[in-house]
Amino acid sequence: GLFFILVFFHANHPLNSDEGVILNGAWNLMNNRQLYVDFFEFVPPGSFYLIFWLWKIFGVSYFIAKFFSVVIVFLSSIGIYKISQEISKNRLNYFPPLIFIISSIYWPIINYNTFNIVFIIWAIYFFVKGLSNYSDKNFIISGLLTGLSILFLQQKGIILLFILFSFLLILFFKEKKYKLLKLNFYFFIFSFLPLLFLLKWPLKILYEDLIIFPLFNYTETCSISLYLFVFFLFVLLLIIWLLRKEKNKKIWLLIYAQFFLLISATLRADFYHISLILFPLHSLLPASWEKIKFFNLLTKSYFRLIILVSILIIIFPSILILNYYPLLFSSIQKNKIISYVKENCPGKYIYVGPFIPGIYFETKKLNPTQNSFLITNQQTKKQFLEAKKALEKYQPSCAVLNYQIVAKFKHNKNNLVDNYILDNYKFIFQEGNCLVYKIN
Repeated sequence: GLFFILVFFHANHPLNSDEGVILNGAWNLMNNRQLYVDFFEFVPPGSFYLIFWLWKIFGVSYFIAKFFSVVIVFLSSIGIYKISQEISKNRLNYFPPLIFIISSIYWPIINYNTFNIVFIIWAIYFFVKGLSNYSDKNFIISGLLTGLSILFLQQKGIILLFILFSFLLILFFKEKKYKLLKLNFYFFIFSFLPLLFLLKWPLKILYEDLIIFPLFNYTETCSISLYLFVFFLFVLLLIIWLLRKEKNKKIWLLIYAQFFLLISATLRADFYHISLILFPLHSLLPASWEKIKFFNLLTKSYFRLIILVSILIIIFPSILILNYYPLLFSSIQKNKIISYVKENCPGKYIYVGPFIPGIYFETKKLNPTQNSFLITNQQTKKQFLEAKKALEKYQPSCAVLNYQIVAKFKHNKNNLVDNYILDNYKFIFQEGNCLVYKIN
């Protein structure tokens, strides 16, 4: 049933900028371009190589990328159900994965955030399972999955490593069982095994692209109100109060994990990034709901109302999107910009900016610059200069611009790249907010 819901509501082919980053990266790999050398990204290689390998096996198509992304979201929901089952055997345990899946209707699912979360969910599941009998195997598997999560999104993966490592350490000081130190050692060591894949690149490049750049540039485009973070922090405190007398280590691990996952989302605390990381709260809902039934009518109504409102808030974008977005069975074939570029822009290269990189993949053209997108508050002056030089060298036949998408990032049109296009290209076509320019 959950899988059917997923397939039905994701049976579409939109032109999404966030999905476009991954599709463009995999498309670059298909064209023998080397990640971090021939083209720049500030997230780990996992997502690009996952789609690249799928295309190598099954052929290059949006459908392949979308179908396996749906499978990944489905596996995430199964992991949430399994975590809920570890907490309590409850008939309400079907609701946590259902909430997660309804939330996903709104998401761009071909995305490093979506790929990363499946490893986080299953790493926590095996860790939770391991707390039952302190089995070596479960902590080793949890470590491997934690390492894989880092390969898809560095900050969330590192936070997960901290959460699980520190929880075992706290447990050791509380229980004074030396086996916990051994388990922590296994977990820590095996979490580094997947990271050996990163030795494919020089450490200097990885340090600059995956640590320095996001640390000092990414935050410029992430100024979002923290009202969602504050609300769900309040809900977490409510759950803590409801379960305060519980001695179950698994429950307290989920509470501990949810707190730090919420902190990790403060960098971009929108509906998408918040709803992705609320699965520990979802998994605790059945146990919390059971606690509420022992209160008096007024208190019971108050607590249940808060929980129901929190669920409605997190699925609200998915409900709203059905009203204004051509969600069901939409096709890129109806996109006039894609059709126009295919018919009127000859040659190997086009330029697309500031942030609609999916057009490269959809038109099967290549980006002459190293950047899948160029936003003035994020990319550096050096990157804009290098992009301008690349445009001068390769002279792409067309440039496709959409400034509306980056209005929320306060993109400044007065920059080297945009000025070069306006000086050397003429306007020839418009569809919606997309403008197509052709070289003079």
